[in-house]
Amino acid sequence: MALSCATVGVGYAGAFLPGGAPSWAPWCMAIGTNGALMSLMALGASRRGTLPAALVWTFIGMFVLCAGAFCYALAAPAAEGAGGALFVGLPIRTAVLLYSVGVAPIVILPFAYALTFDKSTLSDDDLVQVRAAHEAMKRGSEA
Repeated sequence: MALSCATVGVGYAGAFLPGGAPSWAPWCMAIGTNGALMSLMALGASRRGTLPAALVWTFIGMFVLCAGAFCYALAAPAAEGAGGALFVGLPIRTAVLLYSVGVAPIVILPFAYALTFDKSTLSDDDLVQVRAAHEAMKRGSEA
């Protein structure tokens, strides 16, 4: 997470250089932003400091897919406009971004979560602790 945020920060800092943003700044943003998103998902899905192996590979794959889509959009030649190539009715770069960043995670991430649901939800012991903590807070607020 820290590395991703630092990468985004470097990309933003590049915009303040004399002469405008350098050509590497958008690449920092594309990679750093996706790294931050996947890191936050991993932090949210971890239980007891660990992450199920299936989710590790899912988040790595999602990072590669999404960051790769943004990098492709930055690297591909601009061919939009009249007579430009289309993929499923969209310009190529737009289609890559829409389907890779917009559609693929909506399809893949719920299945990955469903496959690891038993390992990543609260156990009976965890529920007892949560209920005990709730009761203690309730008693403390009534005093």
